[in-house]
Amino acid sequence: MLDIAFPLTLHKAVAKRKSEFLAGRYLAKIAMERLQFQDTNIGINEHKAPVWPQGLLGSITHSREMALCAITKSQFHKYIGIDVEHWLSTEDANSLMNNIVVDQSEYQILLPYINFEQAITLIFSAKESLYKAIFKEFKHYVDFHVAKVTKVNFTARQLTLTLCEDLSKKMYAGREFICQFNFCKQSVTTLISD
Repeated sequence: MLDIAFPLTLHKAVAKRKSEFLAGRYLAKIAMERLQFQDTNIGINEHKAPVWPQGLLGSITHSREMALCAITKSQFHKYIGIDVEHWLSTEDANSLMNNIVVDQSEYQILLPYINFEQAITLIFSAKESLYKAIFKEFKHYVDFHVAKVTKVNFTARQLTLTLCEDLSKKMYAGREFICQFNFCKQSVTTLISD
């Protein structure tokens, strides 16, 4: 009915995982058709990341009852990553904090605007968007500590992530990525397009 190729690796997955996959791919299919792309099936690689057709960049995210997709023609952007996260509980934010932030200054610059749990969730989501955006450079995931939130502009709904170390010639220490964010009652959505 939806005409979406379903990978063999997901045949034994639970229903929730299957529905998230289908929702994300369906959104991507609609977006690709709007950009005049005929082949709208998106493959999946060995890292479970989407394989986009030549000339396209894209990113898919899902969390509970929500799926989102961002795509663009590669002539306009080099990197794109989107993420949605439901707000972390106090317990989860405290337990995950050391795995997410480089140091306290990362979340402290956010505390005048939002609470601790929201700050940790926003940082986590922003870094997920960054890693999705730059994944194609490395073909493997990098640690959350390779980037740090260094600036925030709540009026513009932007924060800046700065790489803390050299990852490649293109991904050097000090390189900045602007991350857009949007808050909802239940979640935060982040987007990096560079």
